Amino acid sequence: MTTRGEEVAATRPRSWTSLAAVLLALMAPWLLAPAAAGDPPVPAAPVPEASAPAGAPAGEIPGAEAFPAAGGPTIGVDEIHRGQRGFGVSVFRGSRLERFEVEVLGVLRNAKPGSTAIMARLSGQGLEDSGVIAGMSGSPVYIDGRLAGAVAFGWNFSKEPIAGITPIADMHDLRGLAGGGPGGAARVSSLEPPVPLAQWIAGDLPADLLEKSLERLAPRAADGASSGLQWTLSGFGETTRSLFSAALGGATVGGGGVEEGPAPEGAASTLEPGSPVAAVLVRGDLALAATGTVTDRVGDDVLAFGHPFLDFGPVDLPMASADVITVVPSLANSFKLTNLGPVVGAIHQDREVGVFGRLGDQARMIPLTVRLGGEGLYGQREFHMEVAQLPQITPTLLAVATLGCLESSGHREGEQGLDLQATLRIKGHGEIRVAQTFDGIGIGVQAAVYVLSLAGTATQTPFEDVELESVEVELTRSPEVRLANLVGAYADRNVVRPGETVGVQVELLRHGGTRSRQALEVEIPEDLDEGAYYLLIGDGISADGARVQLEPAVPTDYPQLLALLRSLHSRRDLVVLGLVQDPGLVVGGDALPRLPGSVRSLWRSATTTGAASPIPLAIARRQTEASDLPLEGIVRVDLEVRRP
Repeated sequence: MTTRGEEVAATRPRSWTSLAAVLLALMAPWLLAPAAAGDPPVPAAPVPEASAPAGAPAGEIPGAEAFPAAGGPTIGVDEIHRGQRGFGVSVFRGSRLERFEVEVLGVLRNAKPGSTAIMARLSGQGLEDSGVIAGMSGSPVYIDGRLAGAVAFGWNFSKEPIAGITPIADMHDLRGLAGGGPGGAARVSSLEPPVPLAQWIAGDLPADLLEKSLERLAPRAADGASSGLQWTLSGFGETTRSLFSAALGGATVGGGGVEEGPAPEGAASTLEPGSPVAAVLVRGDLALAATGTVTDRVGDDVLAFGHPFLDFGPVDLPMASADVITVVPSLANSFKLTNLGPVVGAIHQDREVGVFGRLGDQARMIPLTVRLGGEGLYGQREFHMEVAQLPQITPTLLAVATLGCLESSGHREGEQGLDLQATLRIKGHGEIRVAQTFDGIGIGVQAAVYVLSLAGTATQTPFEDVELESVEVELTRSPEVRLANLVGAYADRNVVRPGETVGVQVELLRHGGTRSRQALEVEIPEDLDEGAYYLLIGDGISADGARVQLEPAVPTDYPQLLALLRSLHSRRDLVVLGLVQDPGLVVGGDALPRLPGSVRSLWRSATTTGAASPIPLAIARRQTEASDLPLEGIVRVDLEVRRP
């Protein structure tokens, strides 16, 4: 016999079961409908986790789609035709691989000499609105389940996401090229320095030199198209970013820096077709890199980008993973906003069809230390970075890193002063130490241009391949302009005897209009003959410029070049050159002043045309005095030498 409560309990399941069945029937269309257009339907019951391909972490993400395994079968260009459909793989947020759709439009033969591109329309993942996204370069495209190639380029302002795809067969050829491997960067002793030597010594540096040098980083793609690389600048200020934007023709810049320290265990194993990957040019307190996508991976060999990075051939660059924060849509050029991850290997080939790297390899970088000091609010800071060993652009990287450090420390615009000291350590040749000062407006860019010119002159030579071991730059800021112009010089007498000392007053016009004088004691050489003797008195740069004009000795080997660089002065040096009308010759890069006429005749008759050049005036004496202020200008004092 049952109680009333037991009867209710016994009958309730039947009534609730009927109600549940009715409700389920009514709600079934909504329960089984897709969550959003283009998304997979929500399953009525849990499904097994997708299995990840070899070397892929898809199995670690519940519900992640399984894509073709790395190093799998490929499809050749001859099998591809208009109307075929396939899909591509890329990361649009975080590190999860996602699919986008591909419709083949045709094959563009000889897009560049000897090259072919597959043309396709992309869709899905918002590509209809964003167009081809910067950072998608290298995204693998599959047709009939086989790897066809890498998304390589698109067109800004295009009304449809039309992309060029580099065939995978061309990219796989990179693995067999010579010159790859650690330390395999191209040797380029044929490079020309940023400006002619005499022009740099005289301080005649183009104001736009840094911007023009940055144009070497401009992306290279088919005519009228843009490559899909996304540039990442971390720690740089507004001036540097503006220079990059101008030089790169509007290419995207933004993102976060490279993770420091060794890569976490297993980081390299997460790099798979479709993963973001970066070529690193600067890392440390500041970072500069270009992010694209992995196309294929065979063991530890990685192929990416689908177009050249810098097109330098054999290179040795750090290869880092990356994480996508989001896609920033733009009518001009949509891009992936990324954070750079740890370095997981090195890139060894940079060619027309893409880049090739190897996981676990380490690229050799150049340590760069920048120390900042100054008065008042400026304070002291020290930055530590590494820059890529790429002779074609290493000087440019050193320059932008120097400017970036200055901006990161609160550098302001307006009139001010800056003192620079730079030390370059060169393998097998010791150190070059130079000092220079800058005053006025835009001194940060001026200092960066000077570093660029110095490093370029020291390393981009026809004599030998030069390897920088490290670079140190010290910058000391002043809140005001300190420059004084040399406006005159007056000797205490005009007739002098050999071996005497003559007093000279140098008149200076300071910034703001005040005048002052600096006294010099100038020694007259003992071996002078009677006649005219001229004193050229100027700041270090002006005096060095006059010196190379008077003795135009062009270095003929690297030791001569280093000796010349080590002899240069700064604007804080007050330099006196004593000149006589005593002809000499320049022979083999060496100045031979004050030669007897018979010796000059012998040289000219014994050498070929152009091997010996005449020197009309000889530098009989050089004298350098320190100045409390940076100086600018050069003046002349005429003396007459009489013997007792």
